[in-house]
Amino acid sequence: MSFNQKQDIPELIQAKRIQVLDSKGNVIADLKRDQNSGNGEFTTYSANGSMLVSLFTSDGGAGAINTFDKNNRALFKLTQTTGGGGYMAIYNGELKEIVEFGVTNTDGGYMRINDRNAEKLAWITYTEGGGGYFSLFNNNRETIRLSTPNAGGRVGIYNGNHSRIVFLGAQDNQEGNITIYDNSGKRFGSIPN
Repeated sequence: MSFNQKQDIPELIQAKRIQVLDSKGNVIADLKRDQNSGNGEFTTYSANGSMLVSLFTSDGGAGAINTFDKNNRALFKLTQTTGGGGYMAIYNGELKEIVEFGVTNTDGGYMRINDRNAEKLAWITYTEGGGGYFSLFNNNRETIRLSTPNAGGRVGIYNGNHSRIVFLGAQDNQEGNITIYDNSGKRFGSIPN
């Protein structure tokens, strides 16, 4: 092919499937119609046939992107939540979801950080009355909660039985409060009473 000669280039190329091959005949890209959804799908592959990236239609009918490791296991997902809105997840080498970002059912954002076993470590979202919500977990149980409802900031501390043992923050009337509870969550005392 000469770079000095004008080439006739078609305006449109149509096919039911298009594959790009490397010099050894291995498929490295595949553009086709998905058998299940009937929608378009585009997947890239390594020279040894492992999937690298796939653009497809999710179960909920939205666009989706997945990336894969050398064993065709998903490392990263980008699609929609079941309630609508965006969703992104990152997986570790054991295929456990360690980070999740998305949109809640009420269109607020959330972020979840998990340990290596996909057990919740941290959760960030919003409070129903407005403001932020941040909680830390141990053994998939909430142990510390920080929130900012309309009344003001609040901190809750929980024991291993998931009973709140300390509350510090603004009451609904916007006055300060410190409350201590026993190990079963029964109120022990507070300031003011």
